[in-house]
Amino acid sequence: MSLILLAALAGAPTSSYTPLDFDTCEIVTVAHAGEGDWSARRCRRGGVTLFINEDDGRFDIDAGVDNGEWESAGPLNELGPQLEWRSEAGRPFALIYRYSIPEAVAGGRSMLAVESIGRPGRPGCLVALIPATPTANARARTIADTRARTFRCGRDRRITQ
Repeated sequence: MSLILLAALAGAPTSSYTPLDFDTCEIVTVAHAGEGDWSARRCRRGGVTLFINEDDGRFDIDAGVDNGEWESAGPLNELGPQLEWRSEAGRPFALIYRYSIPEAVAGGRSMLAVESIGRPGRPGCLVALIPATPTANARARTIADTRARTFRCGRDRRITQ
């Protein structure tokens, strides 16, 4: 048997991918205040409700339950076009997505975000921000698989490595 099949039979975490297309999201709120615009969107992806907030050129995503906290990469950013769902036994437990940071350096740069998926009574949150490196995708999956399910939002320290 192949290693992938053995891992699937053992219930090891797997990845699935969905597009992040704002045109298919419901616009909940749009406001124009001060120097920038603010908006809140809601959409379903991978069987999970996403809450996507944009404020003055920065984005925040909450999965499952809106945690009411602003959590984003610090500089101006944009969201990548694809979401990676980490699941076990068919149930998503973490979301990995990319922040593009256009003005950081010539040519831009990016970071991967690992988000725990909230459920009633236990909102999820941003678990990690990982700078773009050749091993960033593998690092994000490892953090999702080992930390997202037990990460205590508001208590545990966010991983930034």
